[in-house]
Amino acid sequence: MSLHRTNRVVAWLFATSVSLSLVSCVETQPKGGASGNARFEFLTPSLVRMEYSPNGIFVDAPTAVVQKRDWPAVPVTSIKKDGWLILSSSAMTLRYKLNSGPFTADNLKITWKNTGGAHNWQPGDVDTQNLGGLTYSLDHVSQDNLPKDDRDSPVNDIIPGIDIPLEKAKPGLLSRSGYALIDDSHTPLWNAQKNWIQPRAQPYGQDWYLFTYYHDYQNVFNEYAQLCGPIPMIPRYTLGTWITDFNFEYFPNTAEARQPDFERYNQQHLEEELTRLRQSHIPFDTLVLDFAWHNYGWDGGYDWSPLIPHPDKFLKWLHDRGIKLSLNDHPGYAGTDESILSHSDSHASEVLQDLGRPQPLTPTVDIDIGKTWKFSTDPNDQGMSEQWYAVDHKDGRWKHIRTDEPWQAQGYKSYDGVAWYRTSFKLPESATGSLYLWLGEVGKSYRVFVNGQEVKHSDVQWPNRLTYADITPYVKAGTKNEIALRVESGEQGGGILGGPVAIRDVAPPGRIAFDLSDQKQADVFMRDLHAPLMQAGVNVWWVDGGGGAADMPGLNKQLWTNKVFYDFTQQVSGQRGFILSRYGDWGSERYPAFFTGDTYSEWPVLAYEVAFTTRGGNVLVPYISHDIGGFHGAKIDFDLYARWIEFGTFSPILRMHSAHANPKEGNVRMPWEYGNKGVALMRKYFTLRTQLIPYVYSYTWQAHTQSMPLLRPLYLEYPDLEEAYQHSHEYFFGDDMLVAPVLDASGNRTVYLPPGEWIDFFTGKHHDGGASFTTHYAVDEMPVFVREGAIVPEQPVSDYSNAKPLDTVIVNVYGSGHGDFNLYEDDGVSLAYAQGQYATTAMHYVTDKDGSHRLVIAPTKGTYANQPQTRSYELLIHATEKPQSITAGGQTISHWTWYPEDGTTLVTLPSGSIRNGVTVSWQ
Repeated sequence: MSLHRTNRVVAWLFATSVSLSLVSCVETQPKGGASGNARFEFLTPSLVRMEYSPNGIFVDAPTAVVQKRDWPAVPVTSIKKDGWLILSSSAMTLRYKLNSGPFTADNLKITWKNTGGAHNWQPGDVDTQNLGGLTYSLDHVSQDNLPKDDRDSPVNDIIPGIDIPLEKAKPGLLSRSGYALIDDSHTPLWNAQKNWIQPRAQPYGQDWYLFTYYHDYQNVFNEYAQLCGPIPMIPRYTLGTWITDFNFEYFPNTAEARQPDFERYNQQHLEEELTRLRQSHIPFDTLVLDFAWHNYGWDGGYDWSPLIPHPDKFLKWLHDRGIKLSLNDHPGYAGTDESILSHSDSHASEVLQDLGRPQPLTPTVDIDIGKTWKFSTDPNDQGMSEQWYAVDHKDGRWKHIRTDEPWQAQGYKSYDGVAWYRTSFKLPESATGSLYLWLGEVGKSYRVFVNGQEVKHSDVQWPNRLTYADITPYVKAGTKNEIALRVESGEQGGGILGGPVAIRDVAPPGRIAFDLSDQKQADVFMRDLHAPLMQAGVNVWWVDGGGGAADMPGLNKQLWTNKVFYDFTQQVSGQRGFILSRYGDWGSERYPAFFTGDTYSEWPVLAYEVAFTTRGGNVLVPYISHDIGGFHGAKIDFDLYARWIEFGTFSPILRMHSAHANPKEGNVRMPWEYGNKGVALMRKYFTLRTQLIPYVYSYTWQAHTQSMPLLRPLYLEYPDLEEAYQHSHEYFFGDDMLVAPVLDASGNRTVYLPPGEWIDFFTGKHHDGGASFTTHYAVDEMPVFVREGAIVPEQPVSDYSNAKPLDTVIVNVYGSGHGDFNLYEDDGVSLAYAQGQYATTAMHYVTDKDGSHRLVIAPTKGTYANQPQTRSYELLIHATEKPQSITAGGQTISHWTWYPEDGTTLVTLPSGSIRNGVTVSWQ
């Protein structure tokens, strides 16, 4: 790490503390300037770093957010005039009052001028024209807490379980005001010697970055990617379709686990479910297993649950069929004392040893009291006044009850009020030390009484299943002791729900949790618990939560959790990293992808997700994954199900998921829940998504190299067009496709098309741009349009994204006009692309003045491992008229097919070397 005072070698300008009424000097500096405890650095002509340090020590080390410190020199003119330091680049002017202290609206002003006229900024400005950022998640979002403006954050959204309000999104990078500010003042610094972060010294100063611009939005993205890190290439298979299952908890040796529904919802069930998808010719790439793959549920487990008795065979079964596996993991929810690793897990002893923590104590007194309880409802809540907890209370009419299920499952199905439990036990004479009452789980809240006296117990806080009370002062050895519980029912039912229910002479051991901002703990967490699973064949970690998994002042905990998982995944696999995680604010683009969490299955939520995903690029987060179909909702109306899948097909990640109450309901996002129409719909759109991967994957390269997202709001393509700012539920899918998902049950959709000529992607119908129109779309149809002249490459139908080598490419060309496309290829998983191991194939389409058309496919440039050396092209010409003649390489082609129903022509070209180009002409 490097902490430098203001005498650093680079040519900073140091202003004296003397107020000057005239221009005292004019100097051109390569970076910027300083005044007292303030320092300014122009990283580019339009991006300036502004620091104020109370102790005069400035930071040159990277931070957890900002990565780049070595920037090319920028010519800056410096003037001191009337007590102000004035610094000017070619794009902006900064004014700071000499030696005036921390930055405020009174002592710091920045102006810039461009084709949009004069702009200005000063500290404290509120940007009312910002085009929106992202929130941490969309957990618990429903129509009741959606904002009126799609650019805004959900209102009054309390994330359930952790009971933490969802914070509003920070402003994004794009604004019609022409600026964006990043405050990096508190972010931990990178220590190069330790190869880890450390907190900034206090007192904190100010460390700000101001981007200035007009409508040159892409330049803002490029500058931000340089500052905070670029979007990496993602594995190609992640662009295929995903299926999620096992969304329930599994606890061994419980009544629930012994139920037939649980026992049948297992490894064999999963294999049958996935086989059914394959037999239905529904392509998919990745299976995601939610919480039930863990043993011990929320208590934390990295052993496979007995539902998957042969994990090695299961992983091989998946991989033999080209199916990747993603596992859910909970590294720590904010606001909870969640156990990350159960003491019953086989890894627990090793982890504690590696962390240098003591092993749990073994009890010498262990009295099981789980089988002797009596029960009574208390609908009038009279138990307290009548002292049902007293030693001499007559409980002869109370009924016996088990302690492994809620009372609702034991004959009191509809009762959810107050109820009481009682039992008695005898302590041996030898039990003279400390004694503790262990209760595995009580739903929901309870009060405990021992021998008629109320005893304080540990908190009942989700997702804790174990509570306990020190009963030493209240019990007597060698005699009978009475315990009573007053219980209020919760969402999971009421009463004692599971073991252990015991008297022991040791308190329960503390939870095993990890602070991933601690280098040693992060290493133990990943190497002891995650590496074995990855080495066995797990491909992707679903990092569910993480805001409670790191603790360092100034650190965005989710960002750091994401980094730990992403970097370790890449390190262990030697291939590209990919995770599903929540948003960690600035820097999140480095660790794709962002999953939005548990929304409600409602039409307004679908609409909000469209706008939310589209503006994800505004903070350079292009890979956003929603629970397609919504989370909180069982089997939903088919119309809503269909429209969510259609949107998912033209979104960054297509992943089906829900809060299906497995195993009672099964996976309600499976298509056969809707019969043949469900299977047909999923087959259509999952097939289309898989075919479009060459097109989509080429834009992942563009995201990596040019910092342009796949989904683009209209104003990113038309920044000077006022109409482009009015349609938040439409977006560009790459350069030339425009998508406008249907967002209500009517099937009607009003679509605005920007200037130009457009062709319906599905029907071939032509539309004039610069106007809006309204059309009804059947439930399996959706509004997607292609710019005339566009080129859209596809791959043939296949079971999954990489089922076949790309030795056949379907090239779609649309209408008349001009278009270009650069097909990108690599091995799809390795890091070799960073060393130049990839290939590109340029395609150019032109319509000449005489009405003739020409497609030029250039020779492929570049190489990569397992690259196909020969390729055939299938040309699909989307036009309104049948061609009169077609030639390829100057030779007339006689075998081609015209389809009048949609105005397309299919031309199949013979296979040839990828190093040979081909030109196809028609008129």
